[in-house]
Amino acid sequence: MKPLITDLDEIKRLAAQRHDEFDVLRHYLEFRDDLTDAEIDAMVDEIAAPIVAAVDCTQCANCCRSLNVYLVPEDAQRLSDGLHIPLDEISVHYVDHDEAQQVGEWGKFSTSPCAFLKGKLCSVYEHRPETCRTYPMFTPDFRWTLDDTIEGAGLCPIIYNVLSALVERTEKQ
Repeated sequence: MKPLITDLDEIKRLAAQRHDEFDVLRHYLEFRDDLTDAEIDAMVDEIAAPIVAAVDCTQCANCCRSLNVYLVPEDAQRLSDGLHIPLDEISVHYVDHDEAQQVGEWGKFSTSPCAFLKGKLCSVYEHRPETCRTYPMFTPDFRWTLDDTIEGAGLCPIIYNVLSALVERTEKQ
């Protein structure tokens, strides 16, 4: 495996520089009829596993500073239970329902960066929303979520390095 790039400024610059290359990858995978979705997902999981293991998200937290975190009622309840704050207070102080509903979601954290981010650490880690627990998510359905993945390449060292390795792998095929 090539050395991983983790410097956020370099990630942002390289992701912008390679956006067209990543888009070619998207087109390539969309039209590969000889590869099933399961085969693509397995290849991505194989590529992603060592990268995810090698990147320490607590040294980055760029997603917590940059992305909208959408919530479902269970996320708010988990926060309420874990923080011993009444659910209605969680909803009033931390959740924007109106803006989230404009995009068909139940709620989203009302501040960015995340109100629960302390330095580069999540202060509610054990109680964090499901989207935080699974970010970045590549599979299932990598082929069909690749647009969103490409958009995240300039924010997340894991995404950038996985896409770079995937481009390299597909160029050899």
